[in-house]
Formats: sequence, C-alpha cells, structure tokens
Amino acid sequence: MSHIKPSQSSSLDDWLCYLEQLHPANIEMGLERVAQVANNIHLLDTPSKIILIGGTNGKGTTARCLEAMLLAQGYSVGTYASPHLIRYNERVRINGQELADQDHVDAFYQLEQGRGETQLTYFEYGTLGALALFKRYEVDYVLLEVGLGGRYDATNIVTPYASIITTIDLDHKEYLGDTRELVGYDKAGIFRTNTPAIVGDLNIPHTVTDYGLEIEAEMVLSKRDFYFTPLESGLRWQYLDYDLTLSQPAIPAQNVATALTALAHLNLLPAEQKVREVLDSLQVEGRFQKLSTKPLVYTDVAHNPESARYLRTKLLNLKNQGFKINALVAMLADKDKAAVIDELGDAVDSWTCAALNGPRAESAENMRQALSNTQQEEILAFQSVFAALDAMLPEQDDNSALIIFGSFFTVADAIQYWKNRE
Repeated sequence: MSHIKPSQSSSLDDWLCYLEQLHPANIEMGLERVAQVANNIHLLDTPSKIILIGGTNGKGTTARCLEAMLLAQGYSVGTYASPHLIRYNERVRINGQELADQDHVDAFYQLEQGRGETQLTYFEYGTLGALALFKRYEVDYVLLEVGLGGRYDATNIVTPYASIITTIDLDHKEYLGDTRELVGYDKAGIFRTNTPAIVGDLNIPHTVTDYGLEIEAEMVLSKRDFYFTPLESGLRWQYLDYDLTLSQPAIPAQNVATALTALAHLNLLPAEQKVREVLDSLQVEGRFQKLSTKPLVYTDVAHNPESARYLRTKLLNLKNQGFKINALVAMLADKDKAAVIDELGDAVDSWTCAALNGPRAESAENMRQALSNTQQEEILAFQSVFAALDAMLPEQDDNSALIIFGSFFTVADAIQYWKNRE
C-alpha cells in the first residue's frame, strides 16, 4: 500500500488507510509524542470542560448516559468513543450526532500539517482529531473515553474537569498487568489533584484510593459515598441528599449510578423528572441490542470476564422466561476466551463459534478448542459470523433466543448481517 500523503480533498477512507500505515505499532504507550503534536496546534487551549472516562467496561454506556443528561439541559456536548462498530464517524459525536466525512478529513489535515516528523498511532491520531473537532465546534462539555488503561493513554494529555473510572478488571494484561491492583493503578493515572474523581467499581483496589490520596484527588467512591441497589423492576440510587428509585434502564445500573453521581457532584444533574425521561429513552448500540423478535436475537460486545458476567444476568433472565439460549461467539486472539466462556457456562444451552477477519482475529478452530470445556458433544465452527448466521437462523424457533457476542467486530458483523437482510 502507498504512503502517499492524502490532501484536504481526499476521502475519509484514504485518510484512514494512510493513518493505519503511519506507525509500525497499533499501541505505543507514552504521552510525549501526542502531547507535542497537541501543543504544536494549540489543541489543549480550550474553554470546554473535559470529563475523562476510564474503566475496563462501561465507558461507552456511562458516556452515553452523561451525554444524554447534559443534552437534556441544553448544553452542547462532544463525545469521543472507540472502537466503532460500522463506520469511523461513530467515534466522534457532537450533540449526539455523527459528523460528515469532511469534518474528519479537515481535522486530520490540520494534524498532518502540525505533527512534523512525530509519529502517531492510529488511536492517537483519532484522539487528536476528536479534540480538534471539539475545539472547532466550541462545545460546553467534552466526554473522552480512555482507550487503554489511563496513565499513558493518549486521552490523558488533557486537563480534566473531572475523571471517572467505571469498572476495573483484567484485560490487556500485556500492557496493564495481571492483577486488579496493577490495572487499577494504571487507570487511576487519569486523576488530578483537587479534581473530582468518581469511581464506580464495586470492589475498588487499594491502589486506586492510595494514588488518589497521594495526589489529593477529590475522590467520590461507590459503596462509601454513593450506592445503588438493583431492584426487580429498576434500581435505587443514593448519593448525599439524593435517594431515587428509577425504572430499569437499558444500560447496566452500575454505570447509571456512576454517571448520575458524577453529574450530581458537579452540580449538573437534571431535575428528577428529566432524569427519568432520559433513562427511559436511553439506548446504546451493541449493548444487549435486540436485532430481531422472531426469531429472538440479541448481540453484545462482551469480550472479557467482567462484561461476560453482566451478559450472564441478561441471559439467565431470558432462561427464567423459558427460552433456550443459543450462543454464537467470535473473539480476538488476545482475549481470555476460556474465562469469558466459563462465566457464561450455566446461561448458555448450545454453543456455536466463528472466526473474525483481521490480524488480531481468532481462528474458528481455536475458538472451537476454547469451547471444549463446555461438555457439548459437537461444536460447529464457521469461517465468518455471516456463514454461521446463515446456518443457525433457520434452526431458531419461538422457544429459543440467540446471543451473538465476543467482540466489537462480532457485533459489527451481526448488525451488518441484519442490515443486509432488511
């Protein structure tokens, strides 16, 4: 492939292909390079209030909840998320809407003029591009999802108005460490002195609070300062003088509680009726998303043990309604497949697996091996999610529910498959 530099009139696809070739690694830890480019083009000089959102799981749903609550009050909001499901444009939203291709092209062109000889990874380029767009649109609040860990993630070059950690679990162990204490310490790197630091994890590692105390962050902790209680038809959230019983949201109650606490602490929580209206209408693509009613089909991005545990609660609820649970799983090679599958063991009745495309994709045969402990006599393995669905859907009946999960790529394939059917 060519390394010819695109122009401001090039397509977004041309730019994305170019960015994929700029750096030999997908991930390079460290802030010096990305901060240097940001300073070159004055990206960090912005009046927007920036909220950093880190965590193993729940970043996207927490950001979507914050975004909806702020928009409901008339604020302008820029949101940066990754990865995308179908189109790159999903990564940057202004007031809940994706931007045109040319907006991204203009931002990348600006970065290319300002980076000089500094090499940037694809994610770093995307992060700086998002910051450029938020500055251009002069939004009131910026919601930045941290990509990997926290301390050395590209998003951590900003000065946050507040920092949030959603959950802490084992993922990306080759970069963050193989204990929750090590992972937590890395994620706590997004804290700042005398700045709100809201932590939603239900069993916070001491390394998080130790670091917060060391730098004198303004910590607000779950199970110490705020609480949530799952109810049969909703949840109860308590923080300071707030004590609300809310209907069942479409996203995990833990993430709702964390988002509401952050807003309340920042004096940004809407009136109670508005909170209820926003939660009732909240939907996040790819999070236990229903693709079809007949047959009953869901898809979910769960790809690590913690997210699998949450998915398990959803599947057990379906089982309690009398449905047989059939699962189609496709994952990346660097994920803990055995642990994810083990978490779902008692919730799934029948397993099928598939391969994904791309350099990090796990093969169909290796996925079959990962399922060997399920005691299922014969596990069908397909070379793509599309091929698996072609074979599986005719076999689904009114008493079964199909869950397609394992990766953002898996969900993207499932959504695309359904769009092709329509």
